[in-house]
Amino acid sequence: MRPVQTKGKTAVDEAAPDSPVAAGSGSVQQAYERICSTIMDHTLPPGTRLIEHRLCEIFGLGRTRVRQVLQRLANERLVTLLPNRGAEVSKPTPQDALDIFEARRLLEPGIVEKFLQVAKRADMQRIRDHLAQEKAAWRVNDRRAMIRLSGEFHLIIAEVAGNATLLELMRELVSRSSLIVGLYQAPGTQSCPPDEHQELVAALEKRLPEAAGLMLHHLQHVLDGLQLAEQRPRGVDLRAVLGAH
Repeated sequence: MRPVQTKGKTAVDEAAPDSPVAAGSGSVQQAYERICSTIMDHTLPPGTRLIEHRLCEIFGLGRTRVRQVLQRLANERLVTLLPNRGAEVSKPTPQDALDIFEARRLLEPGIVEKFLQVAKRADMQRIRDHLAQEKAAWRVNDRRAMIRLSGEFHLIIAEVAGNATLLELMRELVSRSSLIVGLYQAPGTQSCPPDEHQELVAALEKRLPEAAGLMLHHLQHVLDGLQLAEQRPRGVDLRAVLGAH
């Protein structure tokens, strides 16, 4: 590359992929959040190829920083790294779906029981406020907010329960569940409808032991709404999806 003089300092007229000049215009955290949110709301469906040089162009990052983003997403099981082929949005199989919902059915009733033991008035108010946000998103049919808030509902219960290890497990399970719902949800069905959350919140407020059973029923209902057959990924324009704000 040819050096050029600017105000007495040497610069480069074409930044290398990993140079501060190339990377300075973007943020690793912003790129992570953008890709994560578009995966979670299914704008980037399972199987979408995440091409490094395109991501560098879209986010103004060098390859090293883009790879950091992809590695973080891979650690969270949202992205699969392909040897010598870059990365793609993870494609959970029907067996993955069964395994993940089995794990949730084993974990979440116990988390609800712990919530009932430790939740304070402020925690109950927090979950009521969150439910109100869910209902507002459903009224205006904001799919992105609906999916995000539905997952967060389950994470709030786990957070209040106070077991950091279980919360970490739940974060991964909820993220992977979102991919599964996007891939396999049957047409015309509703995932995590707020009326089921409303019933659960009512039981939590009254400290009813039946709340654990309601959670189990709710998770089974979500699983029953899936059509567990292999789906073919559709093509996606990365710039159209990730470049829009």
